[in-house]
Amino acid sequence: MVKSAVTLTRKILHGIEDGVLVSLISSLLLISFTQIVMRNAGIAGFTWAEDASRVIVLWLAMFGAMRASRLRNHIAIDLMTHYGQPWLKRVLHMVVCLFSATVCGFAAWHCLEFVIGEYEFPTEAFLGIPVWACEAIMPFALAVIGMRFLHQVFLPPLDAEIDTEQTADTPAQ
Repeated sequence: MVKSAVTLTRKILHGIEDGVLVSLISSLLLISFTQIVMRNAGIAGFTWAEDASRVIVLWLAMFGAMRASRLRNHIAIDLMTHYGQPWLKRVLHMVVCLFSATVCGFAAWHCLEFVIGEYEFPTEAFLGIPVWACEAIMPFALAVIGMRFLHQVFLPPLDAEIDTEQTADTPAQ
């Protein structure tokens, strides 16, 4: 019962994450397309569009990184894990995930301090939206990514899953 509730909650949160990502891409395309059409029609365009586009790109990058870490599809430099015994791959996978989680945790902490500093000295980004609200995605996303890396410490490395499938399918000689 608890496992199904956790699975359902996870699916809902992942759906929200993907929905926000799609909304951000759609918003960026709509703003950019509208600006192009308005400028070609001789209309000046929206004064806030460039600032909004920059913020949307930041949010896209952070949500994209969150999605990539969720799917274990992020950029990884793991040469050592490709050339070793399964136990070594497992150990290196755990070390890399712990290190990545630690780095993300420190980055999230410092981003949070940065956002708090921006909150204390309020400035406007565009359309009355404060700068700190635009930057708040950074500590949130880095914390989520860090927690996902921490969770992946307990998951087998992707190569180990592939190796076990290949050895199971290989006929005995």
